[in-house]
Amino acid sequence: MKNNRGILTEFAVGIIVGFIIAAVIFGSVAVIVHLRNKDKERMEYVELQQEIEALREDVINLTTDELLDLPDIRGAADSAIEEFIRKRDEALQRLRDRLTD
Repeated sequence: MKNNRGILTEFAVGIIVGFIIAAVIFGSVAVIVHLRNKDKERMEYVELQQEIEALREDVINLTTDELLDLPDIRGAADSAIEEFIRKRDEALQRLRDRLTD
């Protein structure tokens, strides 16, 4: 019986040591993957900032005519003009109504 306990104890120690080694390996791999992903995120952020800076420089160097040729800018300008004309007409109508009263 003493022999069986010794084998079982050695077996249990082997399981525990194996679990600890597996945990250390898993932890090491997890740390390496985390650091690698963190570096990738930093690189993507830097690349994105460079693209933003390049776009900013492109927009700053545009003339008014070139700026209005951009579809989004043209649409925003057109809607702003329409809104201005509508508000101007409303204000003129209120002024006319006051003058006629």
